[in-house]
Amino acid sequence: MFAVIPSDNLYQLLVFLHIGAAIVGFGSTFVWPFLAARARQSGDPAVMLQVSRISMDGGRTLTEGPIYAVGVTGLILVIFGATADPSYWSFSDTWVSIAMTLYIAGLVLSLAFHQPNLKRMLALQEEMAAGPPPQGGPPPQVAELQVRGKKAAMFGGILHLIFVLVLLDMVFKPWM
Repeated sequence: MFAVIPSDNLYQLLVFLHIGAAIVGFGSTFVWPFLAARARQSGDPAVMLQVSRISMDGGRTLTEGPIYAVGVTGLILVIFGATADPSYWSFSDTWVSIAMTLYIAGLVLSLAFHQPNLKRMLALQEEMAAGPPPQGGPPPQVAELQVRGKKAAMFGGILHLIFVLVLLDMVFKPWM
């Protein structure tokens, strides 16, 4: 039987990978809204479009993989911990259940609402960049971008709150 116990080097490696992935994956999510705000402040549509493209590409390459790795390594840690010692962490522990529930809720929110909204915002910006210069007012895409920007801020804020709640739950384990 293969088991990982807290004193094993393999267990320590999994903890390292779990925490490292959390830092890279979730930490980078705090950068994208900052970049977007700075791009909006510039007032330059070309800068805003470029930052949106960089954020979407960066999110795919720098954020998504590590966030999935957090879930996988977390599951492995609980499975192996429970296998090694039934009195160790298990899926029935409240703090584990809460962390997993919040993690899954965050994934659903991100994949079902936030990401499609961000992709549509990028498409609107690309439409504006490809079209002729506006005549007598802002392009029609601006109104939809403003509405979607508010949704992006709301979804992003909720996702950051979920991250903080999971972090508090995992560090302090208030339910133990």
